[in-house]
Amino acid sequence: MKSRVSAIGLIGATAAMSSAQAAETRSFVVDWFYMTPAVSKTEVDCVGGLNPPADIQFARMLRDLGKSEEDIEEALAGFPHTMYQVRNRGRINGKEVNVYTNPTSTHDPNIKRVSGPNALGFNLDGEVSENDFFDPETGEKGIDNQFFRALGCINSERGDLGTRPTYPTIQWDTARPQMQAWLIQVRGIDDARNDDDVEVGVYQANMPIVRDLLADAQWDVTFQLNGNPRSMNEVKGRIENGVVMTDAFDLNLIGHRYFLPELTMHKAKLRLKLNEDGSATGVVGGYQKWAPLYANLAKGGSSYEVNLSFDVPGMYYALKKSADADPDPETGQNLSISAAYRIEAVPAYIVDGNAQTARAE
Repeated sequence: MKSRVSAIGLIGATAAMSSAQAAETRSFVVDWFYMTPAVSKTEVDCVGGLNPPADIQFARMLRDLGKSEEDIEEALAGFPHTMYQVRNRGRINGKEVNVYTNPTSTHDPNIKRVSGPNALGFNLDGEVSENDFFDPETGEKGIDNQFFRALGCINSERGDLGTRPTYPTIQWDTARPQMQAWLIQVRGIDDARNDDDVEVGVYQANMPIVRDLLADAQWDVTFQLNGNPRSMNEVKGRIENGVVMTDAFDLNLIGHRYFLPELTMHKAKLRLKLNEDGSATGVVGGYQKWAPLYANLAKGGSSYEVNLSFDVPGMYYALKKSADADPDPETGQNLSISAAYRIEAVPAYIVDGNAQTARAE
């Protein structure tokens, strides 16, 4: 059976590109995107276990508020419907406030963070320190992925390599039929195994994905670019043993309010394996402002705390402590955090409104 590979000439297409000697172009639409999965066992990543489930956290929050054991027992009898009782557990000038919009109004609960040595991602700062990870896929040291460190011991956010965590899958599955599809294109491929000079584009379509019968992204659908200059991300790259690796670049894509409103990364890098069946899998990583990441996590409030076992203010403090870049000149607090996301993509056609599509079998 022939592998399915989509190819187009997106920019500067000429008649020569259709010749047998022309460089190849491969185009993809993103079918899965989320925080990089765990690559070690839970007991390795999270010494002492994962963060506790919602009912245990609920009891602790009530104790922090000075509730008696009798009151706590009564509240737990009505759990999860009583979880709303702790949404205003914050205090400012002695008055109750919503902790989701005012996370510093309560103390740091010190949620468990990843302490293990392994994580997927990139060495973004060119240094190797005790606070960095090791990427077992690439063998690279000095991996900067503090977003995983902050949230990787929360059960609902955690997924093993090759699996998708349940709630993030629900988020992505709900958002992607409504958001403009994310596209990746690799141009100027002379050798799909090893090529020291290719061009990589990360773009946004003017329409969502098209689903197949299994609700995954349909292969070989034609997408037109949305024309927004902010979503035209282009960078030089190379291919080593069938894996595309880019230089550092600034990445910007629009997402969806239910999933991730905007993907903005500084010093981003992309690693993409070109699979034999025509699909692609990889990792994109870089530095992100952590305050918007927190806001996206906090929007669910008490429903997230009860259904996903979040401690929302705890996640604020975990992100703040884990942040590792872009220090505020006045306070010294790092405003950005290193992060990496897993990508799965399937072949697609991409047109810019002028260029014609072509396909290689």
